[in-house]
Amino acid sequence: MTFCGNHRLSCIMTIFCWLAAIAATDLAAQPNIIFILADDMGYADLGADRSRIDTPHLDQMARDGMRLTRFYAGSPVCSPTRAAFLTGRYPHSVGVPEICSPEVRGPVPMLNLALDAVTIPEALKPLGYTSMLAGKWHLGYESPYWPRKHGFDEFWGSLLGTPKYWNPEETYHNETPITVNAYFTDAITDNAVRFIREQQENPFFLYLAYNAPHFPLEAPEALIQKYNGIFRYDKFAVYAAMVEQMDTGIGRVFATLDELDLRDDTIVMFTSDNGPSDEKQTYGPRGARISAGPLRGNKKLVYEGGIRVPFIARWPGHIPAGKTSDQVATVIDMFPTYLDILNVTPAPDHTLNGRSILPLLQGGNANIHQDDVLHWQIRKGYTAMQGPWKMVLDAQSKAPELYNIAQDLGETKNLAKQHPDILNAMIEQSNTWSAQYYPAPYWPLPRH
Repeated sequence: MTFCGNHRLSCIMTIFCWLAAIAATDLAAQPNIIFILADDMGYADLGADRSRIDTPHLDQMARDGMRLTRFYAGSPVCSPTRAAFLTGRYPHSVGVPEICSPEVRGPVPMLNLALDAVTIPEALKPLGYTSMLAGKWHLGYESPYWPRKHGFDEFWGSLLGTPKYWNPEETYHNETPITVNAYFTDAITDNAVRFIREQQENPFFLYLAYNAPHFPLEAPEALIQKYNGIFRYDKFAVYAAMVEQMDTGIGRVFATLDELDLRDDTIVMFTSDNGPSDEKQTYGPRGARISAGPLRGNKKLVYEGGIRVPFIARWPGHIPAGKTSDQVATVIDMFPTYLDILNVTPAPDHTLNGRSILPLLQGGNANIHQDDVLHWQIRKGYTAMQGPWKMVLDAQSKAPELYNIAQDLGETKNLAKQHPDILNAMIEQSNTWSAQYYPAPYWPLPRH
């Protein structure tokens, strides 16, 4: 592994200190880990959610594993969610409060995932894991912040947030520029399958980060024609085709695990980085409403449609098949969950903002976040949530709003006036959190 300065060496030393007290682990008993991340895919886009988009392999994954219907991204935009997943921390604390771009965007500077933030592949490396990122990085364009500087042994994909599907841009194999002469979703799958075959004798971590179904809307023509006959809204027909093609690739990954007899030895999770986009480059507000289903809002907003996303986990013999849970979990919980699976305890001075949801995934009624207040914050607003209660301050709001998500999934009834005590308590909690995790934002934020 290449180190990058004293701060990088300090980061690696932190990992080894954290693992030093762990008893030797039988590597043969360690599960492979695959985390599949879709891009801008809405809460209601899976066939298991009665979508008219065909996702047979993800639907089968849901039958073989567990669905969490109240799972949350780390942000309503993509880079922060990716940072939260890889570090188990609030994205603001690891240098990614907003979207990473290759240039300064107004008040937002160039952002990169902090080099001193311990990532999942770094934590797994001392346990013998080989790690690959196949797909989209979007956590830093400057070369000191590329994937292999954050612990990945292999990177195949694009640095960009919107690399395109035909002739994708800023594509690399490790640090070498490459040309991709295939539909990008398929090429990502090809390299994920190759990695699994190469590592079948060793424990591996595969971060399979599709850019589908993020804009631009580009898909194989035959699938577009299929969905033109299903959706009268032609832009959504292209989007649906992109989702199905991604599902086909996921099916190839599952088939490879079966062929190599790795199915029972591999924990697979699937989710999305945020809710559906209503941007003009994609299918706009009309399509976003279809994709979000019963939820209010979309990408860039802290209403449920922006942050609540589909989630499925499969691990035969460990996660019961065909189960559904409405307990709260977030992408920040993935890192501590993997550590829990491997019986690894972080050092006392290492910060993880998430919690292990392994007891929940094993079929228990564990309410992991029952007493926690969870927070999301970006330029367009912020929200805090505890149990059924959710406080929202949107950039367009005149005052903080309060919703009971358990009774009002669509966030249609603002209960701020009926429950001022709950609202004020959540505002106070939000101010305390913001002072600790987001004390000096790069831009003005709405305040109450």
